[in-house]
Amino acid sequence: MMLYNNVPIEKRSFSEDILNTGLSLYEVCRVFRGSVIFLEDNLLRLENSIRKSNVNIDIHALHIKDKLDHLIRLEGIKEGNLKYVLHITSDAIDEYIYQIRHSYPTEEAYRSGVDTITYHAMRDNAEIKYINPHLRETTNELIRSHGVYEILLIDQDECITEGSRSNVFFIRDNIFYTTPVPYVLPGTSRKRVLEICRQENFPVVEKRVSCADLENYDTAFITGTSPLVLPIRKIDHLFFNPAHPLLRKVMERYFSLLTLNF
Repeated sequence: MMLYNNVPIEKRSFSEDILNTGLSLYEVCRVFRGSVIFLEDNLLRLENSIRKSNVNIDIHALHIKDKLDHLIRLEGIKEGNLKYVLHITSDAIDEYIYQIRHSYPTEEAYRSGVDTITYHAMRDNAEIKYINPHLRETTNELIRSHGVYEILLIDQDECITEGSRSNVFFIRDNIFYTTPVPYVLPGTSRKRVLEICRQENFPVVEKRVSCADLENYDTAFITGTSPLVLPIRKIDHLFFNPAHPLLRKVMERYFSLLTLNF
């Protein structure tokens, strides 16, 4: 079951191919214990995407929380990912809400880190979260063929910007590094990590990390709706320390937010 303009329909009658036409702005929200976590951050980012796309829509008039809760009740969802899509064409503006497959890391992945590879690609309008079928299909195939968890994107300056579905952080000499907006999508988990760093007085430098300089960093991790805060074990042939104490402190603080809010 899914919602089309807040009307329940059978999901088997729906194809995501329809979203490849026009402009499809979207958010992926995580359901935890029957509620969407950190929804305010998703709505702020969606509002930013709407504004930067020059679309005249009042996000408050959409009542997105009520619609997400509607589907959660209909399907009895306790945990998983929901995708909200605002599909804009010359003829209409439609809303789609449906469950999508998720890949949550295992306990072993959180303990030992995951493997990643790099790929030369850039997203146009990086601050806008919109459906980009070509990039998603390409990175999905790379993930399958190489048996890795994530693809890290490299720009024209040979710098790592973000993951195909995540943001990325590095730590060197107890300083956190992450690519600044507008080079990347301002992820909701990225925002939480930056808040934790400020609260803990961990220094943060927002800059792009050069691939040529990767070997000089102590550790790396990705943030996102599904991984939350996940250590990286390897980028291409380079290994990193998944047990770095500052990374572990950020993970501890981040996961405690779930307990505090629910």
